[in-house]
Amino acid sequence: MNEVFGALGIGMTDADWFMRLVFSLVAGGILGLDREVRHRRVGVRTYMMVSLGSAIFTITAIEMSRSMGTAELAADPTRVIQGLIGGLGFLGAGAIIQGDKNVGGMATAASLWVAGAAGVLAASRFMEHRGADDRPDTKR
Repeated sequence: MNEVFGALGIGMTDADWFMRLVFSLVAGGILGLDREVRHRRVGVRTYMMVSLGSAIFTITAIEMSRSMGTAELAADPTRVIQGLIGGLGFLGAGAIIQGDKNVGGMATAASLWVAGAAGVLAASRFMEHRGADDRPDTKR
């Protein structure tokens, strides 16, 4: 895989970020496909954009934090994630409030929130498998 990205002039960190973005697109696409098959208002493209946007903001925050850390400045990427959670809640509220007297769209709002969380998950690398050698109780 490194040879493929190397031939394209993409460094390992760039390839890593690229794979994270692809993973976020796939995760959002799976959630959106489920909604599309059920003929819901919000479909594949919306879920992919929510997941991809969340991943891009998270990657940007992580990279800014790293570059500010080398300049001996403090940066906290979790604040961006907090903002994402609030923004996704606002997006979900728009899906719930429809202007009439019945309340609907709760499943859409919740699944949009999950799509955003999948983007954050993909970007922050928590989706990687952790082996037994990572466990602190197995170290001697």
